[in-house]
Parts: sequence; C-alpha cells; structure tokens
Amino acid sequence: MPINDPRPLEQAFREDTDASVAVQLQSQQNALKYLRSILTDARGAGLLYGPASSGKSTIIRSYTRALHHDVAFAAIDGSGLTPQVLLSEVLSQFGYKMTLESADDLLRMVKVFAVQQTRVCQPPIIIVENIEKMLPGALRILCLLASLTFQSRFAIRLVLTGNGRAPFLLKSEGMSSISQRTVSVYEVEPFSAGETMLYLHGRLRSCGVQQVDQVFPMNVCDRLHRSTGGRPGALNERAKELLEEAESQPPTELDVERYKDKEEKKPPVPQLIVTWDGETVEQYVFKERKVTIGRSDLADIVIRNEYVSKFHALVRLYSDALVLIDLNSSNGVFVNSVKINSTILRSDDIISVANHRIKVVDAPSADSDRISSASADATAKMRALDDLRNERKARSPFLSILRGMAG
Repeated sequence: MPINDPRPLEQAFREDTDASVAVQLQSQQNALKYLRSILTDARGAGLLYGPASSGKSTIIRSYTRALHHDVAFAAIDGSGLTPQVLLSEVLSQFGYKMTLESADDLLRMVKVFAVQQTRVCQPPIIIVENIEKMLPGALRILCLLASLTFQSRFAIRLVLTGNGRAPFLLKSEGMSSISQRTVSVYEVEPFSAGETMLYLHGRLRSCGVQQVDQVFPMNVCDRLHRSTGGRPGALNERAKELLEEAESQPPTELDVERYKDKEEKKPPVPQLIVTWDGETVEQYVFKERKVTIGRSDLADIVIRNEYVSKFHALVRLYSDALVLIDLNSSNGVFVNSVKINSTILRSDDIISVANHRIKVVDAPSADSDRISSASADATAKMRALDDLRNERKARSPFLSILRGMAG
C-alpha cells in the first residue's frame, strides 16, 4: 500500500521523538523497577549497563520524570569530564550558579548541599552515564562523593550507567567506595520479538500513522528484530533507513534482506580488546585513525602501571593496514611475545604492554589472507612513521614557545 504522506514516518524514529512507548514494554519496566529499588535500599547505589543503543538513556529519562518533585537530582554524561566540569555540572543541576574554579571548593559545595538535603528531606541523586568513559580524576571525585555520610546515612545516592566494561570498572582498585554500596548491577534486556513489533508500531502510532501493520508487517518486524538483536537504538536506525529507501512504498521482507546484505558488505571496524588478569577491561572500537596507549590520562587507552610510559605506543589505522609503533617506551611493546619497534597488526594478534594484553580484532588486510609481502609491510610502516614525524614537526614550534614560557 503506498504511503500518501511520508512525513509522520520520517518523524517516527527520530531521536527527538517521544520514545515513551519503549518504557511501557516489560523489558524496560524491569529496568525501571531495578532503578526504583535503589531509592529504597540503604546502600543507595546501582549500575545499569548494556551495549550502545540498548535504551539506557531512554530508561534514565523515564526514571527522572517519575521522581517526586522534592527529590534533587543531577543527570550528566560522564564522557571525558574533568573533576571541575563534573562538579560544576552537578551543582548547576542542583540549582547553584558557581564561579569557583577549584575542584576542592566545588567538592565542598556539593558535600554541603548533600548533607543539607539529607538532613531536611532525603539524599540527592547523582546519575552519571557512560562511566567507562570518565577520566580517572573524575572517577576519584565520584568515589569521594560515594563515601559521604550524615548521621550514619549515605548522603548521596548514585545511579550509574555504562557498557559491558562498566561492571569490571566497579571491581577495579580504587572503586571500593562505590562497589561496596552497589545494591546490584542490572543488564538491560533487549526487546523480545513481540516487544519489537509493539515498539515499531507504537512509534508509528505516536506520530499519527494508523495502518501500522501495513507499514511494518509482522514478517518485516521479525526480520528487523533478528538483525538488530532487539536493541531500541538499532531498531530506530534500521527502521529509518528502510523507510527512506522505500520512499512511497512500505518496506518488504526483501527490503530488510537487501539492507542487511548492504550492511554485511561494509568492512568491519577494527577493535582492540584490552584484558587484565584474564578479564576484559576495555573494548576500543576505532573511531579515529590513531589510538594512543599509555599511562597518561590523555591516552586513548589508559593503562595504570608504573612500567608503562605516559605515551607508550601508537596504533595507526589505514584503509589497508593497522600499524603499531613503539613510542620510545621504557619497557618496550611486544606482539605475540616478540618485542617490536613497529609492525603491521593482523586479526588475533596479541599486543603486550606491561601486564595488560590487547587482542586485535578485524584488522584490515590488502586481501583476505594475511599481508605476506615484506615490501607491503615496509611501505605501511614507513607511511605510519612519516606521519608521526610530520605531526611532531608540526607541534615543535608550539613546544618551543611553551618551553620558553616555562623558562
């Protein structure tokens, strides 16, 4: 059946469209029930985790909308925040407009507010999303806030969200003030096949579409469920893509298959899986062309170990190669137990940096086999080294100025 007015369809799966239909489903209601249990437990801390597009942010928005008006809360994205920005944002959402720049002063103000609220009403709630992307300094601030008490009660309740790395992060050294308070951790459930259809049809109805089963018949909903794993964010993207491609005709089962085939033909995105003591602590998916590994907070993959240099190694992504370069580290970089200065990385290679192991997944290759040509290896490595030298040259005038100012 042709779609006479495509505008409601275009709006149905946009990010800014009301997604309340999602939280009416049982899988999302279970997550909300878990979050509400945090308020009634004396420990008052919890972690909601799941992969990207699993609906964590939608659940959090629904949770905060249902809070009583006298409950003070701050909901922030922790990605890359410094301690000062984290505390300033918390105070701002608590109603304070601060000009303080010192993290100590800001922390003191948050503590004063939390104690006052606990005394006269109930402890405020701090909600932090993407805790796995927080800087170490901001995590330390979060731990200090978690340990704050008033008359034997915790003065701040914490709701944290993150990806699959987040539960391991809570178990790591230095996070005990949060992990000991955590009621439990809860993994967001994907939609069932039935929930997927209810969700897709509900989003269409919310934008005024009447004959929803003609836009997304049951067999198409089932295919969409299987191709997305029932994750709401992924469903939005796939549904939007299908509707844009279908134009005046509703998508068919064949359209879903074509879309799936197109997705499968895209080259996989390389990943680095970081493990420590046999447990995965980070899964880095390449978003930039270069990834730094080191002890510094400014590194992309941070490894806290005295034997790791501040900037220990660099991984550079090209269309036909993934190149690893040792950045003159003190204790070296090893690939498959062999010390290297620079090398081409292949899928399943294991990089060793101190006591951490980094597995290479979906590395690009000139062909389906491993790059075997010595000249190809040399060309890729030289290209990466040239890029690194050029970047250093570009930075050198600024470094000279800074050294002069320091002198």
